[in-house]
Amino acid sequence: MRGVVLVAVAAAVAVSAGCGSRPGAAKAVDDRPLSKGELTKALLRDSDVPGLSADIGPGMPLFDPDDVVTASPARCQPLADMMSVRPRHARKALVWEALDGVRGAGGKTAGSVALSSHTEAEARAWLADLKEAVPRCGSFRAASASGWEYGFTVKGVAPVGVGDEAVSYLITNASAPDGKGNVESVVRTGGTLSQFLLPQGEGDPVAVPEAVARRQHERLLNVRG
Repeated sequence: MRGVVLVAVAAAVAVSAGCGSRPGAAKAVDDRPLSKGELTKALLRDSDVPGLSADIGPGMPLFDPDDVVTASPARCQPLADMMSVRPRHARKALVWEALDGVRGAGGKTAGSVALSSHTEAEARAWLADLKEAVPRCGSFRAASASGWEYGFTVKGVAPVGVGDEAVSYLITNASAPDGKGNVESVVRTGGTLSQFLLPQGEGDPVAVPEAVARRQHERLLNVRG
């Protein structure tokens, strides 16, 4: 189920001076959603964080074309949208990569990050919806038009202190044989969402490491520079 291998997303708002503008004139803000090419340029590289290994070309789309996912109860739809090809807040562009060694050198923590671009209003709205849904959706069911249906449990996790705003939560498939889930950390950078997906691991679930999220945030801020 590629939709649950996510990890969806962050983009940057850059400032540019107008050609021939008067001294002291206000600069125009470029709030256009980032293109797929710009998102790809912003993806993390091996050299960005010590111990990190990034695979920019996994060779498959993040979602199946039929992975239109619906949640029950409906108030949990923002969580189901993270694994849906057609979320309520439409993605203008989407790229992703596999990550290894996320929690430091020598630690083979496999995961992923997905970057999705939106208008800033849409990105803000999705984060607001997620923040509202996490405490209200201790459990829900998600069904895809491609044929799969699973029950999930959700538990809030302290968010990483990076980006314009962020939310993190542990999401667990009720049928997981080991009873463990994945930690989703969603960081907003302007109109882009960075969605990190990491296995729960041992002990209490924790968000993506700050060094990883901060570097992704910085790359998005600089992509238009």
